[in-house]
Amino acid sequence: MKLVVLIPAYNEEGLIEKTILSMPRKVLGVDDLKILVIDDGSKDNTATLAINAGADKVVTHKKNSGVGAAFMTGIRNAIHMDADIVVTIDADSQFDSNEIPEMIAPILNRQADVVIGSRFLGNIPKNIPKIKLIGNKIFSKIIYTLVSQKFSDTQTGFRAYSKNALLDISVVNDFTYTQEVLLDLKFKGHSIVEVPIKVKYDDKRKSRVVKSIFGYSVRSLSIIGRTLVYHRPMLSFNILGLLFCIVGVVGKLLTIGDIFTINTELTTGMIILGGVSFMMGLFASVVFRRQAFAEKNLRHYLDNSKVLTRDRE
Repeated sequence: MKLVVLIPAYNEEGLIEKTILSMPRKVLGVDDLKILVIDDGSKDNTATLAINAGADKVVTHKKNSGVGAAFMTGIRNAIHMDADIVVTIDADSQFDSNEIPEMIAPILNRQADVVIGSRFLGNIPKNIPKIKLIGNKIFSKIIYTLVSQKFSDTQTGFRAYSKNALLDISVVNDFTYTQEVLLDLKFKGHSIVEVPIKVKYDDKRKSRVVKSIFGYSVRSLSIIGRTLVYHRPMLSFNILGLLFCIVGVVGKLLTIGDIFTINTELTTGMIILGGVSFMMGLFASVVFRRQAFAEKNLRHYLDNSKVLTRDRE
């Protein structure tokens, strides 16, 4: 059983050594543990310090691309390293790496494909900004509405993925991955569980991702919306089409009843847009279904391909 600990890092020269040195090198149920660091275009000595601290592999982006891009680079490299389990953990030492055995236990016991390290299953962490706590609760409610499973923490970076989940991950957004990968794998039928974890917050440290609460919220909602369209195109476009049709029909009824006069071309246009949305949903479902088949064939190839060699005398 091979475990790869994936650490996305950006300008973390002050903490990357501490994070790597704190990693347990022996974990129950694991025969081989490797540390993989994805240096997302750091302008400091993050990559060099990571290697010196004992990282087994460091992959460096030429420029800062975002934590979502770093995550996917890590996933591709972990698959290439023949990982059976991947644990992602932040580079700032806020998580306790000694909890990795508890994180991978549900996967080793075949109880889950993905394990979320929840900061909020126990007590609320000290020094956590209230706006982050509120934001996490809001996004957790949104995810619950979409997948019908309650999560207490949808934005944590401490997670574990089985090999089956690794081969199924399709994150296309570079900004962040936390909500998208959760929706992606849940929609694909993978079982996801949460386990409580500890976290230490430095109230003086600024987030590398959340530079603006408003900006982060808008971009995250956009990511969730696009992910929903990708996995549930008929539902997404049908809802949009229904809204257009309702507005158009209500507008015509108000005009006919002399309650309120609305331009006829506008109401007719809304109804037409509703019809177009329904058609787009049908077209998108066909396109995305073909993409799903292509991904399934690729996963089957990666999972079952074997290389046979013959020694030459």
